Amino acid sequence: MTNPGSDPNEHHRVVIRAVPHPGELDARGIPITCPNCRARRDWLLLNVRHQVFVRCRCATEWHEPDLTRAYFDLHFTAPEREWDDFDAAMRALAYDGLLAGTTWS
Repeated sequence: MTNPGSDPNEHHRVVIRAVPHPGELDARGIPITCPNCRARRDWLLLNVRHQVFVRCRCATEWHEPDLTRAYFDLHFTAPEREWDDFDAAMRALAYDGLLAGTTWS
């Protein structure tokens, strides 16, 4: 997901790159767990500038300092779609909380 600004006179909008990550994340030697619903897999990784955030299906999102921009770049592919609205993107990707507790096999 990206959201580049198109008007050169408006303030530069931040580009957010999003990559689904269906497996567990083990950045510190133990799997990352959602602080809200305790999920251990099926994440959306969000790269905003030099920071990486993790978003759960329950819509809980947090900055994960152990996941670096380099880690994100290893898992990043060219965006398949662009959205102008973050909330619409989260709904389209099913990370808006509607499917909380759901995992895909």
